Amino acid sequence: MIKSVGNQRPFPIYVTAGEYMKAIGTQDGHFPDFGHHVANEMGGVWLHPIKLLDGFWLRVTDARRGIAVWTKADEFITHPWGNEFRYDHGLGHIPVSIRRVQFAPEQEKGLVVSYEICNYASEDTALELELVARSDLRPVWFSDEIGIHDGERDEWQQVSASACLAKDCDHDWYVMVGTDWTKPEIRFERGLIGPEWTSGNGAGVSMKTDVVLKPDERLRFQVYVAGSYASRAECEATYERLVSSHAELLAAKQRLYARIEGQAQLQIEGESRLNDIFAWTKWNNQWLVQRVDGIGRGLTAGSPHYPWWFGCDNSYALQGVAAIGDFELVRDTLKLIRDTSLQTNGNGRIIHEVTTMGAVSNPGNTQETAHYIALIWDVFRWMGDKQWLAEHYALCALGMEWLLGEMDPDGDGFPSGYGIIEIAGLNMELIDSAVYTAQAAAALAAMSRVLGYEAEADRYAAKAEQLAEAINRVYWCEQEGLYADAVAPKKDVKPKADFMVAMAAKHGVEHYRDYVDKLLQAAGDDQEDRGWLLNKNWVIVTPMEAGIADREKGKLALERMRTPEFIGTYGTYLSGMFRQGTMTISTGAHAVAEAAYGNPDAALDLLERMMNTFSLALPGSMSEMSPDYGCAVQAWTIYALAVPIVKHLIGIQPDAHRSEVRIAPDLPQAWQGKRVALKRIRIGAAWLDVELRQEAGELQASVNNEQGLRVTVEWNGKAITSTERMIRVTL
Repeated sequence: MIKSVGNQRPFPIYVTAGEYMKAIGTQDGHFPDFGHHVANEMGGVWLHPIKLLDGFWLRVTDARRGIAVWTKADEFITHPWGNEFRYDHGLGHIPVSIRRVQFAPEQEKGLVVSYEICNYASEDTALELELVARSDLRPVWFSDEIGIHDGERDEWQQVSASACLAKDCDHDWYVMVGTDWTKPEIRFERGLIGPEWTSGNGAGVSMKTDVVLKPDERLRFQVYVAGSYASRAECEATYERLVSSHAELLAAKQRLYARIEGQAQLQIEGESRLNDIFAWTKWNNQWLVQRVDGIGRGLTAGSPHYPWWFGCDNSYALQGVAAIGDFELVRDTLKLIRDTSLQTNGNGRIIHEVTTMGAVSNPGNTQETAHYIALIWDVFRWMGDKQWLAEHYALCALGMEWLLGEMDPDGDGFPSGYGIIEIAGLNMELIDSAVYTAQAAAALAAMSRVLGYEAEADRYAAKAEQLAEAINRVYWCEQEGLYADAVAPKKDVKPKADFMVAMAAKHGVEHYRDYVDKLLQAAGDDQEDRGWLLNKNWVIVTPMEAGIADREKGKLALERMRTPEFIGTYGTYLSGMFRQGTMTISTGAHAVAEAAYGNPDAALDLLERMMNTFSLALPGSMSEMSPDYGCAVQAWTIYALAVPIVKHLIGIQPDAHRSEVRIAPDLPQAWQGKRVALKRIRIGAAWLDVELRQEAGELQASVNNEQGLRVTVEWNGKAITSTERMIRVTL
């Protein structure tokens, strides 16, 4: 567990997550309105694609003293499987302490909240307890655009002695709330609220009970929240399972999180902080899994602001998910993205964003189609399932046709359109789209060979080589020692100059007009394509991240980017020009690039900077925006941490379809002389344990290889291959 003390104002966000249900509030235990996609509605209790509650609150009244308080937590604790709130000083002069623990069962559409109230007075204490919940049965963002609108009101009714059910007036959307109090006093009305005003078309329900506690006596009770976007019967059945089986559901959830911890378990001697953060990042990943009946199951981008599915984000995140061995999540997420892309586009284009209601708000930016193709090959190398590869191959081939056809009207191999940097007007031939298209061509060549399509393999391999050569020639800015943000003729850049200058001014960047004017003056011919280093966006690291930069050019670019121009306290700036925002993705991609080009110390330095943001906002997590804002949990953080460590520093390079794995470690100096282990690495149907120690110019490696994979250990120009069940080598 990781805790925080309630001394921050405003309180940061927390997340309680099952695969169906998400509860999002602040770490003082309250549920204030916040958010922009659905204004003021991104918190509360969600059963995607609908919201159930704006929140729930407990009021405690000391009957003898006449003191009443809405409970506000002094301390917040994150457990992998749930959350805990502790209340003491926040209760004023009422002589009780409260402990609240909540979790969302992984496969149930419900939430279980357990309270424990202890009387620490030397005499009996008479209490009135009031639980208030406020419904807000409404659909997820972008539902209006597909004709699904929030009803004008919610209607509550009492359905048992201690439970009430609300329904949206226009839809079969239900929420049921109850306790295990005996015959509480119940009332509900539209204007009933707790300590916080909440927006929306909801209504409130209040449940009251009286209790007298003797000195040191403890009162324990449960609160249950169940929901359904299908029927009242389903909602009531879920509620009954929560009541009858909540202890078993919690035990099952705790077992799941123990399995997640034990899979791809990092054990580096003397590096307990890194080991712990690696485990928490795996747990964070599970928090972001969203299951919606009739749509599917997949990894969402981030909570609380992006709780739906993205092609772009998953093209990064699923590389990390494969490296930690969660192949089921890889399969489920890619099926959802593939099916939605085919239904929406049908031309190979991969969608950018699909909500949990199934609404596609953006049919896809250029770079994510290319990145998706490369991802399919990357995760196939871990999983080794040829049938699965064949199922995805046609879409990948179609996607390449779209990239080099419709999106490449001048036929130079550099697709046009928006990339991961979604800045209005920056829709030229961007570096990330070009790099990932070259990487995609190489991936398609490899896929084609595995599936026996030799002619296609040769064609894609030639295209990959051609594109890589062109990127290293056209995007390279020799004078700067960097790759360009974009390629375009001068005539396409000039009209964007005023907008870019205005954007720079917003970021407080002086003299940007002079900088752009000099670029335009040096450009010469209006019609000729050339590279433009416009913003020095972090994606100029992608030629090294993807491994297609010439070694010398890649080395020069990384040396230039290994400076305060590009790196700040918490990692890599989103823009070397603006030097303000930092994300785990910019830092992670930079770390992968450094590791891929033989700079393990630089890679670890970036990861250490990123990890300095751990628990700054949400205990147990790193925020999307470093150090402590944006989404409290972000999916691509698993890429940022797992890919450089597993794939490059420890050096696991799988080829599961051939029952082979190459282990080529490149350990940073900080790990020299230490035991470096990665336990239960999943490769196809096999599992490996790898243990390394590098010291005195030697590498000692032990590999537990129970399924007899063909294992090659490489180090310092030497290699040993074995299929033994226990491999011990010294190089």
